[in-house]
Amino acid sequence: MRVLLVGDYPPPHGGVAVHVQQLHGYLRERGVEAVVLDIGKGGRPAPDVIPVRTPTQYGKRLAGFLREGWTVHVHTSGNNPKSWMLAATAGVRAPRSQRVITLHSGLLPEYLAASVSRRAFARVALAGYSRVVAVSEAVREALVRCGVPEEKLVVYPAFCGSQVRPGPVTQAVQEARNRRRPLLAMAHHPSPVYGRGLMFRALRMLANDLPGLGLAVFGPGTRSEAFLRDARECQVEELIEDMGELEHSQALALIARCDAFVRPTTHDGDAISVREALALGVPCVASDVCGRPHGTYTFRGGSAVDLADQVHRALTHGPAQVVSPDAGPVLLKLYGELSQPVVLGGGETHAAQ
Repeated sequence: MRVLLVGDYPPPHGGVAVHVQQLHGYLRERGVEAVVLDIGKGGRPAPDVIPVRTPTQYGKRLAGFLREGWTVHVHTSGNNPKSWMLAATAGVRAPRSQRVITLHSGLLPEYLAASVSRRAFARVALAGYSRVVAVSEAVREALVRCGVPEEKLVVYPAFCGSQVRPGPVTQAVQEARNRRRPLLAMAHHPSPVYGRGLMFRALRMLANDLPGLGLAVFGPGTRSEAFLRDARECQVEELIEDMGELEHSQALALIARCDAFVRPTTHDGDAISVREALALGVPCVASDVCGRPHGTYTFRGGSAVDLADQVHRALTHGPAQVVSPDAGPVLLKLYGELSQPVVLGGGETHAAQ
């Protein structure tokens, strides 16, 4: 079996990129010949990871794998035109190659609902795929409304529980842990979708009852003027532990050492960081803007008061006992099923569709 994963690869350590990295690691550990076609902005050398930075490079590399009959698994958000162009180009006719796509973004239903032409393009773009993996029921329902055949659709979280492996605790994390009781953690991004302002307002409320409180923030944009301005306006500058951008294993080490992980997003898919926190046995508080895994403390989206209340609950009651999903075995079985030859009349064979 030979599998080509197409998608972003860290750095940066976004949800899609992390899932591609973890799935790649899972497949390699099981002896599968697996290669990543990295279409992101990382470029850091890694075994069997091929960076492509131009459409020409991407097209040539992809065409070679399709000619050789590799199973191609595309990973993309599905919430913008570029994402759907990627889906369309990787789904072109290639009789020797089976295609799978995972659509990751919680914004996908809203994006497709906005336009008839978007839904029509999505239906055409997905026609060449044997299976379409939706990370949530909401994503599946949006694709059904586009006319994607239900028999093609699989709903499964983009999460490999077996690959959640924290690295060593950095000095900065240990110092933050020593200073703060309790210590919260949050993944940051400059996009307003990540809910920075909401988190800061809730943090100010929480500090009134928890004088030793701190918030460890990691990810891009933590040193921007907008970030600092929001912190000043909410009067939480002294409560923030700025970790900057962390390697994924370092981020996991931070989450494992904190008292609660918070995901205050305004929109979301199946957030990998939420599942990572739960898998590590850390209480997790997240907005109710999408379905959340069992064990998550959910708050009303947009409500800083309810967010603060749920953080209090999480700190008081602790983590729930959860069983983490693992997409690795599910997808490995799927690849195997698709690669099985089907005997046609007259003895002709082709791969299962």
